[in-house]
Amino acid sequence: MNAAIFAQLVALGMIWGASFMFQRITVPVIGAGMTGAGRMIFAALTLLAVLVVMRKSLQWRARWRDYLVVGPIVMGVPLALFAVAARSLPAGYLAVLNATVPLFAVLIGWGRGTRPSTSKLAGVVVGVLGVATLARFGHLEMNWGTVIGFAAALLASFLYAVGAILAKARYGDADPLTITAGNLIGGCVPLIPVALATAPAELPAGGVSAALIALGILCTGIAYALYFRILRAAGVERTVTVTFLVPLFALLWASLFLHEAITWAAIAGCALVLFAVALIFERVPGFARTPAPVVVPVKEELCRE
Repeated sequence: MNAAIFAQLVALGMIWGASFMFQRITVPVIGAGMTGAGRMIFAALTLLAVLVVMRKSLQWRARWRDYLVVGPIVMGVPLALFAVAARSLPAGYLAVLNATVPLFAVLIGWGRGTRPSTSKLAGVVVGVLGVATLARFGHLEMNWGTVIGFAAALLASFLYAVGAILAKARYGDADPLTITAGNLIGGCVPLIPVALATAPAELPAGGVSAALIALGILCTGIAYALYFRILRAAGVERTVTVTFLVPLFALLWASLFLHEAITWAAIAGCALVLFAVALIFERVPGFARTPAPVVVPVKEELCRE
């Protein structure tokens, strides 16, 4: 991995890590519905601008049904659920729970008949232990609010995994930047009525508005454009390493700007979930998938001898 790709991965991790901090700023003031819908609208406008600059078509006529079906599952509802979770969970917790998406992907694949490797199974177990560590030993009081927060974040991660499968089935090899823009537009549809129904009576303060704009334009629109840029240049295996950076930066930003405590339970839970992700990606020595033995055909003359 060259220095330019590494720098872009770190920048992406910093940006996505900041998204959980911004939600902690916006949700208490304007609500989860407005945060989710506003984030997606700003992000969709950003990616539409990118498509115009790159002279790419949204392919709306051909794919509008897919956008309206897949968009809410892979974008709209999960982003709204994370906004709901931001009411009661610290930013670092949100980022760690977001990192459980690969765990759900393994379980869904197993349920569909794809038996996971030993490394992937171990990753699921370790990931569950990581989430349990956060819930049981974290500094939060476990009440209905925090339980709902954990449930909303985990359900959002589950929907991300389901959405990835649906997107692969419906979109195939279509341009991912175009598909992301279409899904953002389609995902806005069910959130707009919720946002209008729960909108605050007065316009939020400048800091809250700035956080919402940054959440949509920077942490979603620009972040996805950067993600696909790295994906084209570095490939899937290197790009997914950003998964390990996001929770670390989320903890850092929340500590610096929101004064959220970094406890041993948060560190332990984060470490366990990240180790689980490494196991699922089969990047841990000793747990990696063993390559199948190469069978060398033996000539008949050697057999007779």
